Amino acid sequence: MRIALIAPSLSVPDAAHNNAEHLFRLCGGNTGNFAFVFALHQLLSPHVDILPWDVNPEMVKNRYDVIVFACANQLGPHTDLGWLADRLTTMDRPILAVGLGAQTLDTSRPIELTAGTRRWLDVIADCAPSSAPNIGVRGLYTQSQLQLLGHAARGTVIGCPSNLINPDPALGRSIERRYATEIIDRVAVPAGLHLWPGLQRIEEWLADLVESCSGTYVAQSEIDMIRLARDEAAAIAPNVLEQLRAYIRPKLGTPDFVQWMRRYATTFIDAASWMDAMRKFDFVVGPRFHGVMLGIQAGVPGAVIAHDSRTFELCQTMGIPVRDHKEIHDKFGIHDLRSMFPFDGPAYDQKRAALAQTLANMFSHAGIVTSLTHLEAIGQKQAAAA
Repeated sequence: MRIALIAPSLSVPDAAHNNAEHLFRLCGGNTGNFAFVFALHQLLSPHVDILPWDVNPEMVKNRYDVIVFACANQLGPHTDLGWLADRLTTMDRPILAVGLGAQTLDTSRPIELTAGTRRWLDVIADCAPSSAPNIGVRGLYTQSQLQLLGHAARGTVIGCPSNLINPDPALGRSIERRYATEIIDRVAVPAGLHLWPGLQRIEEWLADLVESCSGTYVAQSEIDMIRLARDEAAAIAPNVLEQLRAYIRPKLGTPDFVQWMRRYATTFIDAASWMDAMRKFDFVVGPRFHGVMLGIQAGVPGAVIAHDSRTFELCQTMGIPVRDHKEIHDKFGIHDLRSMFPFDGPAYDQKRAALAQTLANMFSHAGIVTSLTHLEAIGQKQAAAA
């Protein structure tokens, strides 16, 4: 079976001799995308090719047996995917959508979709490979929205496949032991975005934390954050550079801020090198889910400061320590992280096992045999314990 994985790039190996725009474009606008693309590629290899959204539909129809669509927070009024619905219709292949999330400012009300995105969702639902669910969603909230949209039978909760990168079925217990026995000396922070004004105070505290322990500040998005992390400040419009300075290090002048970013900020060109870099840190904390998740998959304790409903939903689904940013009122230091973000290792392992089994079942019903035995092994461990 040949699988077309429609997703951003797995890596950008030529990033070293190209500018930030090149990296930003190929990663799909957020380097955190490397996490779930790596996870899916790992599960589906060697019978999978990664293809961009604008791939020739006729080529997919002629060369591949099934489409796996790597999703993000597409369900919401912020997208209009009618053009993509047309392309998927032309491809005329069975479809699995993995990691779909709903994004809204008010989770007490149903999400609103543009006509184009509604049609995109309908096409995916209609192209299910079997009567089993073919849309893996991030959590119960997104599943409830599928129900309201008439596709309850098509959805199943899987969280994010990036949760399954590490093959250790007792990963949570291993991390919990680190919580109990190791000193937190160095911290990595997956950085937020200056367009989230409600997080400014917390972002400044996180930057203080990085500086106090010679940590690292990981830029994921937007383009100007990537530029700063790659020492391309000269390409940033002066007004945007000022916004970034006021958001991250408001007590510094612009030249000192640029120097601070040169000293502490970084970005990554793939998930493997990202996880490897996280191994030398004792804690990963910040508002970016995938930046924290890659630390956890490297065996490092981590926690998310949630800035929206989709991030909170992901953490709740998978048992990742999380606090809503509105709950954090006082400045915190490195020694506060354990008490701020308690972690239940066995509960994480149990949730992870159940989600692994659900994803394995979803692939199996589509006729896809996953290449990693640990996906089934993690799920079987949960079944044996039940």
